[in-house]
Amino acid sequence: MTLVLIIITAYLIGSLPIPALLRWRRVPLGVPPAGVYRFRNLREALVLIGLQMGKGILATLVGLMFQSWTGAAFAAAAVVLGDLFPIFHRSGDGRGVAVAAGALVILSPLLILSGAVIYLVTLLVTRYLSVSAVLAALGVMMLSLVFFPKFYVVLVVFFAGGLVLIRHRRILGSWRKGAEMPLRWRRFRRWK
Repeated sequence: MTLVLIIITAYLIGSLPIPALLRWRRVPLGVPPAGVYRFRNLREALVLIGLQMGKGILATLVGLMFQSWTGAAFAAAAVVLGDLFPIFHRSGDGRGVAVAAGALVILSPLLILSGAVIYLVTLLVTRYLSVSAVLAALGVMMLSLVFFPKFYVVLVVFFAGGLVLIRHRRILGSWRKGAEMPLRWRRFRRWK
């Protein structure tokens, strides 16, 4: 019964519409048609990414506290599902990358460190957020087999990674058509 409550709680935490709440609090975020957030400065980007990762960390910690590592694994999967298919709003603009990264901070810090390196290197080379997210998800999925973490971590990584890849399918299509603009580093130099 406790495990079911943990899964429901994690799903509800994942469903929290952080970008919509930030817009409500008058922190403007631009969402272009491709579904990738555009930020005016580095602070805006870090706030949203930190809050999204916080959802994954919080849900996974709740699962870890009440049901050990099994609860943490189920909570991590549920929080990613909640971010991708929310119950509180219909927009479903979450991509699951930051939430899955937050869950992996608790489940396997080595995997999240590897995924962050893959993401940043790909972002520096390509300047496209969606391509970086997809390659980081694929890299973490493959590295989870190499690093041999616990079996539940491999299951959660493949579940969350598969959901992230499915969610990014449409965005990659728009990237191929040239609809996604590359990241401009000059704009991120302003902290504000």
